[in-house]
Amino acid sequence: MSETPARRIGLPWYRREDYSRLREMMSDRHNLAPTYDQWLAAAENNESVGRQAGLKIVRVMIEPEAFARWCAEKGVEPGSAARTGYAAENAPK
Repeated sequence: MSETPARRIGLPWYRREDYSRLREMMSDRHNLAPTYDQWLAAAENNESVGRQAGLKIVRVMIEPEAFARWCAEKGVEPGSAARTGYAAENAPK
């Protein structure tokens, strides 16, 4: 019996210096923590829970210009679904 490889999950990740700008450009900014430190605490917790569940979590940096370009190319508004899609598409293999 072979073991199934851990499912790989791209987790959207932000740099402190980009967080305010990214938060402002999001259509669902009300769903994002108001401060980077609050977001970071929640993100690290989510990452830990995912790893404990056996997932391979990969941080995918979301950079404002690249993300805005990606959203425009895909014709999607910058929100939760776009962040998830961007992270999935850009997670290293």
